[in-house]
Amino acid sequence: MQLLLTLGALSASASALAFHPFKLSPTTPTPTLNAVKRDSWGGAVSLGPTKSTIVKAVTTIIPGAAPSTQNGELFLWPGMSNGTGDLVQTTLESWPDNSWCGASKGQWCIRCSLFGSFGQLDGSASAVSGDMKVEIVYELLADNDTWRQTATDVDTKKQLSTFEHKSGPYMTGYGTGTECDDGCTGTIAAQTYENTVITLAGADKSFGNTISSSQGAMYEGLSVSSDGKTWTIAKINVPSMT
Repeated sequence: MQLLLTLGALSASASALAFHPFKLSPTTPTPTLNAVKRDSWGGAVSLGPTKSTIVKAVTTIIPGAAPSTQNGELFLWPGMSNGTGDLVQTTLESWPDNSWCGASKGQWCIRCSLFGSFGQLDGSASAVSGDMKVEIVYELLADNDTWRQTATDVDTKKQLSTFEHKSGPYMTGYGTGTECDDGCTGTIAAQTYENTVITLAGADKSFGNTISSSQGAMYEGLSVSSDGKTWTIAKINVPSMT
């Protein structure tokens, strides 16, 4: 597990992705300074900061098989933040024992999650197979303060996890993360993110200029709507770490 070291803006380098949330297992106490370990990162694609703010972000991830055994903790997530406030991040997780969510070997645990000054908050969890298409939605609600996260099995329409929290209308960056903690067993399969759509509160036709990738991650089909508010990435491919 890891301690929050800094929250800066989204970066092209996965190791500098300002998102450094520590992850808690269902039976693990809050970490102390003695528990700090440096993390390593897989490939990433990120956008931001925007001159506007994000009001909705949608993507569909196909995670690939999780390692059949795990030495540490491994997390896949699309994350959204403004670099200094809360980090919205629905996570697919691989622990040494994933039975807490009902997962079998080679499956992930997924839960909608939030990191902030309060620590880590999580929604309910479900098991996810490597070939499952999971739609992950982050949406700012009508109160202009509460963010709702939902994770859904695209094929069956089953809701896998959901979570809501008042994190404010301040999100300016969005990016993928492949996070390896405590000497984890890295990803053994590539991840694909399809039809990633980021909706802004106001026009920002230069938002696309902020896109960056690292460690072999690639994207294709970056486009913007005529009003400059809706940005789409047709596909993101993140290679395996092994």
